[in-house]
Order: sequence, then structure tokens, then C-alpha cells
Amino acid sequence: MRFSWIAISAILVFSGCTQKGAFDLFKMDETHERAVEQLRTGSIVLSLETKAIFSSLYLNKTDPLKYNEGENFVVSVYFEKDNRTIKVRELESNGYELSLNGKKATLIEPLDEKDPRRSFMPIQNNWNRYYFIRFDSDENTSLALRLENNQTGSVVLKYQK
Repeated sequence: MRFSWIAISAILVFSGCTQKGAFDLFKMDETHERAVEQLRTGSIVLSLETKAIFSSLYLNKTDPLKYNEGENFVVSVYFEKDNRTIKVRELESNGYELSLNGKKATLIEPLDEKDPRRSFMPIQNNWNRYYFIRFDSDENTSLALRLENNQTGSVVLKYQK
């Protein structure tokens, strides 16, 4: 009987009088919600070692009014730190190629820390490299964004238009 009163008291105390939940503190605008939905991440692994981590965000679905010409992406790439053959940790200088459904990008633009397009990416850190990538329009309804290196392998991130 004594336990019942303690349990009932605890329930009343913890049922509380709060009007907000924890998730109310994490409100995002509609564009950022779509960005989280469009985020895809994959990695290139060789001999149980991660060589690269690749994340991308399809901007055409994130902000369709602004990004409606071509296929537009913001990507972040992390290259392993222990690879002594890499002198500069940039996309092109590491022997990596980026393609969308087998076609090369028409524009690869590095993004600096204050670029507003970078703010769409839910993943923000100092060790990734960020790029704005544009491809010509693709008629396919499914998109396969591939990061590939002849020596380490490849990763494919898939999207639907």
C-alpha cells in the first residue's frame, strides 16, 4: 500500500505542468526539414579502413524555387588523415571523380565557411571539405551520385526526383 502511494505521487509529480516537450526546442524551418530528409551519407572502405566519408544534399528538392536549373548538390567529403600520398585534401587532387548517372559535373565550387549554401548541410565540422556541385539536367527520375577512386573504391548515394 505504501508503494502505491509513492508510485502515484511520482506519477503526479512527473506528469508535470509543462506545455512544451523537448522536441519543441529543435524547431526548424521547412527548408531545413527538407534538407535533413535529403541528406545521404556513405563511405569508401578498403581493407577495413575508411578512406573517405561522402555526404550529399540534393538542393532541387530542398529549395525548389531557387534550384530549378540542372541538378544541384551540396556535398561534404572527408578524406582519411593517415594517407601520406594525399598532399592536398581536395576533391580533384585526390584522384576522386564525381558523377551523376555516369555524367561529369559541369561545376564544382568549393564552399567557404560563411557560404549560405553550406548552411543547408546538417553536418558541419572543420575536417570535411564542402562543395557546391551542378550537373546538367537529367531526365531520369532516379539519380545516382557516385564518388569514385580507382585505388580505393566508390560510393553511390541515390535520390528520387
